[in-house]
This record gives sequence, C-alpha cells and structure tokens, in this order.
Amino acid sequence: MKAILFGFICTLLVTTSSIAIERKPPPTNVLSKPITFAPITVAIETVGTAEAQKSVSLFSATSDKVTHVYFLPGDFVNKGKVLIELDARRQISALQRVKIELADRERNLARLVKSEANGAVTQSAIDDARSLLDLAKVAVAEAQADLDDRKVIAPFSGYVGLTDIEPGDRVSQSTLITTIDDRAKLFINFSAPESALGLIDEKTKVTVQPWNNRSDLLMAKLSQLDSRIDVANRTLKVRAVLDNKADVFRPGLSFKVTMSAEGVQYPKVPEASLAWGATNSHVWLAVNGKAVKKPVQIKQRLRGFILVEGDLNEGDMLIVEGIQRLREGSPVADAALLTLKD
Repeated sequence: MKAILFGFICTLLVTTSSIAIERKPPPTNVLSKPITFAPITVAIETVGTAEAQKSVSLFSATSDKVTHVYFLPGDFVNKGKVLIELDARRQISALQRVKIELADRERNLARLVKSEANGAVTQSAIDDARSLLDLAKVAVAEAQADLDDRKVIAPFSGYVGLTDIEPGDRVSQSTLITTIDDRAKLFINFSAPESALGLIDEKTKVTVQPWNNRSDLLMAKLSQLDSRIDVANRTLKVRAVLDNKADVFRPGLSFKVTMSAEGVQYPKVPEASLAWGATNSHVWLAVNGKAVKKPVQIKQRLRGFILVEGDLNEGDMLIVEGIQRLREGSPVADAALLTLKD
C-alpha cells in the first residue's frame, strides 16, 4: 500500500513539473507604430541689419543759391519730382541765346540749299553751313544740361530724409541735400559662418525677428551671397529680402536672423519610446511577436520627437508604450490590435 501511494505521489510531482515547464509567460501588452523618417534640420542664428533696396544721398551738380525747396522731410516723392531749384537766371539766358543762334543757322542753311539749285553757291559752302548748324545744336544741348543742373530731381520713388537746406542757402557740390530710400523691400544683411556655405541655397528658409518686437516672426527670401569668404573672421556675407509694403520697418533696424535647411533623413521616434541603458540609449521593436532591442544615437531633438541613428528601417514596428517591462526576446502583443479583435 505504501509503495502504491509513493508511486502515485511521484507521478503527480512529475506531471506537475511538466506542466510548470510547459507553461509560457503571457505576452506583454504594448503599443507600437511604424517608424517614419524625417530630415534633420540645421539652423544658424545671427544678427542682421536692414537696408533699403534703393538708397541714395543727393548732392547738387553745381554750386549756387537755393531758390525753391519742394519737399518736407519724410515725404514720399515720385521718380522725377523736382526737390530743389538753384538760381538759374544766367542759364536761362544762355539757353535762349543759343536757341536764337540755332534758328539763325537753320535759316541760313535753308537759303543756301535753295540757292544751290540755281548754281549760286558751292557744295563746300553748304557743308560749312551744316557743320555750323550741328555745332549750334550741340551748344543748345550743353545749355539745356547746364539749366537742368540747377535742379535736384528724385532718381526713383521713395521717402526723403531730413534736410538743412532752405531757400536762400548757398550750396556746393559737397553739400548734402537729402536722402531717398525706397523701402518697399528691405535687404537684411548678415554674416554666416563658412561652415554653413553648403547649406545656403534657394531652398534655405530664412526667418527674421526685429529686436524691438520679438513677437513678430517674418519670412524673408535669400537673395544674394558674397563672392568670397572674409579671411579676417571666416564668414560669408549674405543678403535676404524682406517685404515691407506696409512700411513697418526702417533701414538700419536690427533683426535676429535664423537660417534653416533640411539635411540627412533619420528615423523619427517619440520621446517616450527612447530608453536608456548603462552605456547607451535604445529603442524596442516588435519583431514576429517578440521584443528586440536596438541601440541608437540621438541626432536631434524635436518637439515631442527625437531623430535617432541606428539599425532601423522605415516601417519597422516601434514599441512606443509599455517598454518598462520588456526584456530581449520577451513576447509582446499590441494592445491596439487586441482591442480591435475584442
């Protein structure tokens, strides 16, 4: 009887041990999503200064007394508007005199041509009359230019600056009359390090923020690059264009300039999916129902995401939740899929 009982107990223990050995741990419920790639963004920040797209300082072409001033500082003037006039009495008289001489030369040539038909004059006399007529035309052009020099005219449309000139003042060729700025568009001039040369092209995004109002974030367009690197500070001069049709900004204003360009593509993973080990960081993939650890290196942090470098491919199933309970090779089940089945 004892032998039978002992045999029954041994059989029961062996059966229980077999059941314990064959029992597998339940899979860990996780959430996973396919890995996508995104380009790394390279950004450079610097300080830029605004410059009008057209800007000129106006001086008189001659010296004399100012008779009229036709603008006020800050006025918008159109191209061709007369800004000041100098005393032009002598130039007006000189122009009238040469015009009279020109008319006389024209009448004299007409008489000679008419007399030539009758054989009364020679061809050389007519040629001399034509030469004198041409010289008279040149004299009229010179006199007209001298008269035009008595006016200072706006070379393009824009806003005039301050001036100290008043009627009665005597100006010379070195006297600054005023300035004109066409600020419908502003050049934002700044310097970029030579290491950024390969990143600057027509696809580069440029944003500017005026230092007097950092809440404004404006898009500018890359316009011009200098032809050489400055050897003194190893920088490249760059110029961007900012639309200023609303006339909000002024030449000389300083801006914070940010240039950004897209580089190499890297796997984009949520911050919560990144785990840390003793020596490096890693992520977990769901491969054939099992957890697989993949070491990665951080390349760039984004808002809520991280670009990493590692043995990852687009479409790999990245475990984004439930990584705290994972071990290498442990079974996993996607909780989202289980919910759909239920």
